[in-house]
Amino acid sequence: MDKFLSFIKKHKKGLIILFVCIIIIGLMIFGVRKIYSYLTVDVKKSEYGDRCDITSDIPITEERKKAIKKYIEGYGEKLMKVVDIDPKCNLIDIVIQVPDTLPINVVKDMSKELLSVFSEEELRYYEIELMVDSEKEESEVYPIMGKRRKEIDGESINYFVWSK
Repeated sequence: MDKFLSFIKKHKKGLIILFVCIIIIGLMIFGVRKIYSYLTVDVKKSEYGDRCDITSDIPITEERKKAIKKYIEGYGEKLMKVVDIDPKCNLIDIVIQVPDTLPINVVKDMSKELLSVFSEEELRYYEIELMVDSEKEESEVYPIMGKRRKEIDGESINYFVWSK
């Protein structure tokens, strides 16, 4: 025990410096971890945040997807083919393939009537995106995209906004 106490007395300044350095390094590691967790996304949480909580009570089931697909593919001259219906959180992506010769007005008319397939709750909480592409890779008209936004502050639009 005497050797231990004499070692401490002999190296008192060095041990104090070592102890202070250990405390400073510990505080720096703690601070860096806090800053890192603040600046990065928590992968345990949903990438959409809490936006999906609203639509969890109104899911887009396989049955609903079939009804949407049946409506689109049965519209008009039955030239439209649904490639994919992908609901993500509060967004429904619908990918449609059409012949290059189909006028855009037919697609736009179909989109107006497509809203009748959805319930009022679905239209209130889901945004709908129609992505329309032609069967040919090079087309002057297609691809086009239409988006109908969900209700915001009690207001919603009942038509699609189209862009090339």
